Amino acid sequence: MAENNNFEEVIAKGLSRRKMEKQQSDFEYYRVREHFGKLERGTIFVDGLLIPSYPHIKRIFTLEKGLLKNIGDDVEIYVEEKIDGFNVRIALIRNKVCAFSRGGFLDLFVTEKLAEEPGLAKFFKENPGYIVCGEMIGNTPHTSPTKEFDTKFFVFDIANPDGTLIGTKERYKILKKYGILGVPLLGKMKSSDFARLKKIILRLNKEKKEGMVIKTADRTKVVKYVTAFSDIQDIAQSSEQFFDMPLGFYYQRILRSAIFVDDFGFDRKKFFTMLGKAFYEGLINSIKNAKSGKDISEEFEISIKDERIWGDILHHMGKEVRVEEIWRKKEPQGDGKGGSAAKTRIRFRKIYRETSKKLKSYLGGKGIAD
Repeated sequence: MAENNNFEEVIAKGLSRRKMEKQQSDFEYYRVREHFGKLERGTIFVDGLLIPSYPHIKRIFTLEKGLLKNIGDDVEIYVEEKIDGFNVRIALIRNKVCAFSRGGFLDLFVTEKLAEEPGLAKFFKENPGYIVCGEMIGNTPHTSPTKEFDTKFFVFDIANPDGTLIGTKERYKILKKYGILGVPLLGKMKSSDFARLKKIILRLNKEKKEGMVIKTADRTKVVKYVTAFSDIQDIAQSSEQFFDMPLGFYYQRILRSAIFVDDFGFDRKKFFTMLGKAFYEGLINSIKNAKSGKDISEEFEISIKDERIWGDILHHMGKEVRVEEIWRKKEPQGDGKGGSAAKTRIRFRKIYRETSKKLKSYLGGKGIAD
C-alpha cells in the first residue's frame, strides 16, 4: 500500500469521470471500475491508502520458445504450481485482515475465512503496510464444492508498502517464518533446463493439474503455462453454460491445448475425442434439461458464521446468473451449544440466464437469421 497526499484529488477526478465508485461495506472505500491514468481496474483507495490491482501475468503458448523470449536463457527460475481458484488481495484495514476481489470489492466471505489463519494475523501485525496476494479454493461461491476440506488459501505474491512485489526468495522466507501456506514449489532450476521443465508439465498434465507459473528469483519476470488437460477440463465444465461464456474463452483453450498436443507429440485421436466430449457432454446435458423445462444451473456450497455474508454474495453476483437457495442448516461449533461460534451451511445453485433462455427458445422452434 502506498500513502499519497493527492488521493482526494485522484478520487474526485475518478468519480467525476465515472472511472471510480464509492463502496460502503464494513467501511467506506473507493474502487477503480475502469482503467484511467495509471490506475487499473480493481485498484482500491481506503483510509488514505492505495491497494494496487494485481498485475496480469503473461501466458506463453509454447514452453521452450516462450521461456527464451520472456525469461531469457540460463536464468535462475522458480517453478510453482498454478492453483485453479479465484484471486484475492489481503490487507490490514483498521486492524482487521481484509480480503478484496480482483475487481476491487471487499470480500466478506474470504475475510471471514482468513480470520481463522493465525499466520496471516501475525504477519500483518508486524508488517501492517504489506499486501498478500493469493488464491482461494474449496467450498466457496466460485469453486466446486468438496468434502475433503472447507477452504484453502495459497499465497503466490507479497507486495511492499509501495506496491512493488517482493522477490521470490524473500517471499519463501516470509511464508516459512509465519507458517503461511504458499503455492507448491515444483522446482528451482535454470530456464534452459527444458528437459526438467517438460517432465514437470507432463506430470502436472497426467495428475490433472492446471499448470505452472515460472518466476525469476527477484520476481521481475514471470510467465504462466497451462496443461492441455486444464484447457479441456475448463471447456468441459463450462459447456453446460455455453451461451453465458464469451467466445474468447473457448478460442483460447482450443488453441492452447492444440499447441500443447503438437509440442509434446500426444496421441491426436485421443485428444480429438477428449475435446469433442468436453463440448458435447455438458451441452447435450443442458439440452436435455431445457427440453424438460429445467433451467441450466450449477451447485455450490459454503459455510459462514456471519449471515451478512450471504447477502453480500447475492449483491455481488453477476447479472448473468440468478441465485436460488437449495437448503441451509446450522452447524454447532466447539462445545456444540451453537451461539456466536455456530456456522450456517448453505447449498445454492447459480442459474445461467442466457443459456437457459436461448436453449428453451431454440428447442421451442424459434428460428434465427444467420
